[in-house]
Amino acid sequence: ACSVAAYVVSGWVLEHVVTHTVGTAQFLHPMEAFNARLKIALLGGLVLSLPFVSFQIWSFVLPGLYARERKTVLPMTTASSILFLAGMAFSYWFLTPLMLRLLMDFGTEHIRANITVNFLLDFVLKLALGTGLMFQLPLVVIILTMIRVVTPRFLWSKWRHAIVTIVVVSSIVTPGDGALSTLVLAGPILVLYFLSAILSTIIHRGMSRREEGV
Repeated sequence: ACSVAAYVVSGWVLEHVVTHTVGTAQFLHPMEAFNARLKIALLGGLVLSLPFVSFQIWSFVLPGLYARERKTVLPMTTASSILFLAGMAFSYWFLTPLMLRLLMDFGTEHIRANITVNFLLDFVLKLALGTGLMFQLPLVVIILTMIRVVTPRFLWSKWRHAIVTIVVVSSIVTPGDGALSTLVLAGPILVLYFLSAILSTIIHRGMSRREEGV
């Protein structure tokens, strides 16, 4: 039902994606434009139905959790969703247009880009998905801190290694010239890393104080 509703506006969404990223696009196969709109409808249906699906999953899992686990799982799930959506929004509004402009600049006077709708949509979705996953870094660090796999001292002492790793992963996620686009993605991830280190420090101190109190 949500996919049917999303299909109604799929043409407008596809038009917005094209004008926001490359300006114009084309389709070479008679079914290509329809398939692109169908893909948007299915993805839109998934997003629109996600609150209902999440509620059903939460209602199924909730009876099997202790009170302490309930207080942990719900904030973690909410934070994960917010970080993922923030990463996808950053990718769509900033990273993807920059990446496409850089890639299209590799053309010459007689070699010009004629991007197809299907390729453009896949490019936007894959880059948004990869960026959304990378934005999960603070949550991963918090979980590892809570189960005592990672300590704040480790995070602060390995910040140089973290910078190199983040830049390398960013260069893999962002195809292209590997320069400006990599820095555009690596910058926010580095900020999230140091934010994760601060949160890890706060959580670790809280855990230590509770243990001392016990």
